[in-house]
Amino acid sequence: MMPGTIAERRAEAVTVEATTPIDVSDLTGGERTVALYASDMPNGRRHYTKEQFTAWIAQGAERLGRTEMRRLALYLRGWQVLNVSDLVTSQIQARHEQRFPRAFRLVRAGQGAALSIHVDGMSAEALARNGVVDLDGDCPCQGTGGIMVWGIDPDESYERLCPVHRRAEIDAHRRTMLAAH
Repeated sequence: MMPGTIAERRAEAVTVEATTPIDVSDLTGGERTVALYASDMPNGRRHYTKEQFTAWIAQGAERLGRTEMRRLALYLRGWQVLNVSDLVTSQIQARHEQRFPRAFRLVRAGQGAALSIHVDGMSAEALARNGVVDLDGDCPCQGTGGIMVWGIDPDESYERLCPVHRRAEIDAHRRTMLAAH
């Protein structure tokens, strides 16, 4: 259970996953962030060793289980891509705040995850999963892949690509732009 989150558990709903030791390099950035958030990592700003961050990531991953950790990481990444584009709906924001009620802790967990990626790297499998997103709620594009932006003048209106449902096209465009420079 994540610190700061209260959840009701029922005996019939509890399942046990067979776990193997956690290799941090097999986790995406979002998975590491979620695992750190769920761990006993302190909230204060201090310098910790690589080994301590690795232990907290493993602890959080074991606490949540791989399936739940990956599900939460997908929703976190979905919220992040909508948030950076200022497209988060009130439904998605409410669910995000319910999952991660301590915003500062989530920021610290993201910083620790970034450090872990820099130090430990990421396996090819984790790298392939790293940019995948999912939403727990209604997307602003309503599944169409396009979001209308209305201007005061009709000539100022346009449609933009949805950062969730058109992610592959946006990423391909960015790669093309980077290659041109």
